[in-house]
Amino acid sequence: MAEVNQILCPHCYKSNLRRARFCQHCGSDIVLNNDKPTDDRRYVITRVIKQGGQGAVFEGIDEGGQVFAIKQMLDKFTDPKESIEAIERFNAEAKLLQSLSHPRIPRVYSHFDDDNRHYLTMDFVRGKDLEQIVDERGLLPEDQVLQYADQICDVLVYLHGKGLIYRDMKPSNVMIEAASGGVKLVDFGITKLFKPTERGTQIGTPGYAPPEQYQGLATPASDIYALGATLHHLLTGRDPTEQMPFDFPAANSVNTSVSKRTSEALQRALQKVPQDRFATMNQFWDALRPERARRPAQVRVAQPTVQLPAAAAAQMAGAPAMAGTAAPPTPATRPARPSPARPAPPPRPAPPQRPPVHAPTAQQPAQRRGGLLAGIAAVISWMIALLVVAVIGMGAYVYVARPAWAEPYIAPLINSAPTSIPTGLTSQMVQFTVTIQLSADASDAERRSALLVAFTTAAKAQYGESTLVNQNVPPSTVGGTIEQIGGPDANNNVTYQATMQGYIYTP
Repeated sequence: MAEVNQILCPHCYKSNLRRARFCQHCGSDIVLNNDKPTDDRRYVITRVIKQGGQGAVFEGIDEGGQVFAIKQMLDKFTDPKESIEAIERFNAEAKLLQSLSHPRIPRVYSHFDDDNRHYLTMDFVRGKDLEQIVDERGLLPEDQVLQYADQICDVLVYLHGKGLIYRDMKPSNVMIEAASGGVKLVDFGITKLFKPTERGTQIGTPGYAPPEQYQGLATPASDIYALGATLHHLLTGRDPTEQMPFDFPAANSVNTSVSKRTSEALQRALQKVPQDRFATMNQFWDALRPERARRPAQVRVAQPTVQLPAAAAAQMAGAPAMAGTAAPPTPATRPARPSPARPAPPPRPAPPQRPPVHAPTAQQPAQRRGGLLAGIAAVISWMIALLVVAVIGMGAYVYVARPAWAEPYIAPLINSAPTSIPTGLTSQMVQFTVTIQLSADASDAERRSALLVAFTTAAKAQYGESTLVNQNVPPSTVGGTIEQIGGPDANNNVTYQATMQGYIYTP
């Protein structure tokens, strides 16, 4: 890189001489990772990449001149609970990334606190994200989109194999390296371990998130939907954040150059009901790239090695990547991932040109041995992932075989979502104070769901039955407050009240 003569203050962002130790403008310490160092590196900032109210992303260097991306989170929250939750999410993202090893995921080197600001340092990716690319060029050629999809599916299959759900797939989270044209998946702030018994609150990005994710219900099928929405945007130039909720016409009806095969794969991935989508990311991958499934499998077996989670960062720094995570060749020549290393999809009719998939018992002895070892390695990977998550206390999200109590709230939202832009309707923001009554044992998720139903009922009562609530930007409580105003009564019911604000479509 070129010699750096000027560096920026992490507090006032003003320029200083490279040799400065303290900012000549505000007097702050310029060098990062001094307060409570987590490694031997000391960092300085050379350029602001993105900046917002709660933090920024910088380009920076260490003492040896190596370039890093430095992510900063400011603790400016007025609500102590929000502050604690934000810091926990930030630290969880850093620890999660340090536990992962994949060529399409930037490597994290350290995370630390410095002057009441929270930082993590990672590989600096030179290039643009897909949102920038599609904004500049408009819709992209199908061959190019499928090359990107090939690499994105590879990352998501890896994450799902670790028991993780990415939950925020969208074009701006996919970086394309300038030198190689390869994909890097970034921003793991709301990635969570998949548990079929818990619910969460982070919904991902409206427009790309599937219906169930608005209810805190996220599964691997949610990533399939969001990837379908991302690829649909790239192929059609149609930004889902600017459309009606869950509105995805067939890609080849918007862009006639898109093949029927790709268009049909996207339509299945974008089904509103999770069970109607592909059962696994591998199935979606095969539908997008059927030639991949026809290549002979090449079994690669990693030697199983169990390590404590604390060793994850050291493994990242010094150990070679495990089998299945080495940088793949370009999509045109890339061999298929080893089928014994992942669960087989449920039986389905095979296309005529595709050879039948045999059960493991029908494989040759050598393949059985490879499958057994790969299976052991997969089990150990799950154990390590669970240990890591236990240590960092991450949240988790429930499988959407929907529980009975949720059905009255979720089903109407999914079933009533418009499939096209209604004619004669206009959008406006409204605010209602609503009251609900639930059991004193109700969870936060149940209260949120009931409030959403109450908001919808109030909107229809005031503006008519044809009123639609914009689920692409879901209503939220003003100030984040849900107040208990009564109870518990003789039936153990509690009355809650909240002021909610959201967008509706009215005649």
